[in-house]
Amino acid sequence: MCRLLMANHEGIMKLQETLKAIPGCSTLVKYLADLELREGGHGNGYATFKDGKLKEFKKGVDLHVSEIAQAMESEAYDWFLFHTREASTGSISDENCHPYHVQGKREIVAAVNGNEKTISPLAHLKNITDSEFILQMISKMDMPLFETLQAFEANFFGFYEGKPFIKKGNRDMLKWKKDDGIVFASDFPFGMKDLFKPQEGYFWFDGIERKLI
Repeated sequence: MCRLLMANHEGIMKLQETLKAIPGCSTLVKYLADLELREGGHGNGYATFKDGKLKEFKKGVDLHVSEIAQAMESEAYDWFLFHTREASTGSISDENCHPYHVQGKREIVAAVNGNEKTISPLAHLKNITDSEFILQMISKMDMPLFETLQAFEANFFGFYEGKPFIKKGNRDMLKWKKDDGIVFASDFPFGMKDLFKPQEGYFWFDGIERKLI
């Protein structure tokens, strides 16, 4: 398993304010470190988007959460994506850290939490993770995002053609909203209020919710 977070800039600012009142998790650094400690630690990564375009993209085994928190506190983005990896398939390496940036017929920047055993043998043939294989399949074969992701059990957080999307699979995921701020995350600190738990199959795309029929 891994831990994920995706939020708009207002969501990060509201989260930062809220964390100040939570003992033991009063800063973004501490919050990200807790996510990393729970089910991560094999590499981190983040991506930011501004005006529908990729602005920053960085990942690696030695990328520290303090650097990521510093990027979060910047005002130079509309959306922020964070991932901390717990390796299940694929070696512990910079290349296998999330998120992935795939450019084919469609551009996708995304991070994944979950294992897809049916895909793993095919991904192994290409010497990539099952997560990257799925994203390459969608991007290069121009497969429909919603219908394709619903065929898998994992959680997917990312950007499709510059627009943010969330797909809830069978892994932990919560939604927190305050004013214009919105944050999706694998977990939040104990004591956070107004949390919504989407059901499996939940799909959110650029502000619009869509349910599996």
